[in-house]
Amino acid sequence: MPNLRTTAVLAAGLVSALAVLAALRGLPLGSVAFWFSAVPLFAAGFAFGVAAAAQAAAVGVLVTLVSGGLPGSLVFLLLFALPVSLMLSAALPRSAGAPLALAWPFALLALWPAGLLLAAEFALAGQPGGLSGVLRQAVVQALERMGPPPQLDVAEFAALLVRLKPLAFALWFALVMTTNAALAQRLVASRGLMAALPAQWSMAALPGWYWPLALAAAVASLFVPGEAGFAVRGLAMMFAVPLVLQGLAVLHVISRGRPARPVLLGGVYVGLVLFFAPAALALAALGIAEHFLNLRGRRPPPGTGLRPTED
Repeated sequence: MPNLRTTAVLAAGLVSALAVLAALRGLPLGSVAFWFSAVPLFAAGFAFGVAAAAQAAAVGVLVTLVSGGLPGSLVFLLLFALPVSLMLSAALPRSAGAPLALAWPFALLALWPAGLLLAAEFALAGQPGGLSGVLRQAVVQALERMGPPPQLDVAEFAALLVRLKPLAFALWFALVMTTNAALAQRLVASRGLMAALPAQWSMAALPGWYWPLALAAAVASLFVPGEAGFAVRGLAMMFAVPLVLQGLAVLHVISRGRPARPVLLGGVYVGLVLFFAPAALALAALGIAEHFLNLRGRRPPPGTGLRPTED
């Protein structure tokens, strides 16, 4: 299957790079394509292994460098090529026929954005206000170009947006990576090319060391002031995202087979939209509780006596 593998690697890297370039150049539907840029890279990895995904990523980096210059290449490298390669390296089993391992990839949903945040803080340490100062200035300039209403306090509104940017980026990254990986798995599995047993995404669990790390960041964010406080608060928000996703997974599993399931899940998602902070905190607490209580393993669907399976 060498020809198929080579063709798949080249096609995956090219398609992924073109999706990123379409967004960077403002082409129609380019922003939609950008959200799915990682699907070809995940598909190459699921079908042919980590080396194939890394080679596809290298092809994509080269294409974006030639066609989009260094900025476009860096966007592709930092948002798609490197994190997808790391996640696949952690997920794909070392022996044939074993299932995908999801603990470390799940943690990387927050660890990778956190690493980018710290790197940006270090790179912009010499600027007035550091990373938050640069972001605040950029947001103020953007708002002034848009012509804000007279009653809007531009500086205060910009400060609020900047405080939420780490959370917004972490949410976007987690949503893109999980959606792209799930779509790629379904695509590859439907063609019988999976190099590992398909993952049960609703049973993904964070490593045991993760929740103390997230809790420590949350506590530190209450006491660290200034620019360092911005970084620590950003880390705390980023680390909370996988815990919220784990809480949602727990709800999806333990509610299976229950008549009130649509009402329960619908209420939770509406709560996330209307009352994000308290709803997210409750789900994060449920995600931590799962570590101690194993709620999904102890709650099979009623009447089956079996362990829950994937939706």
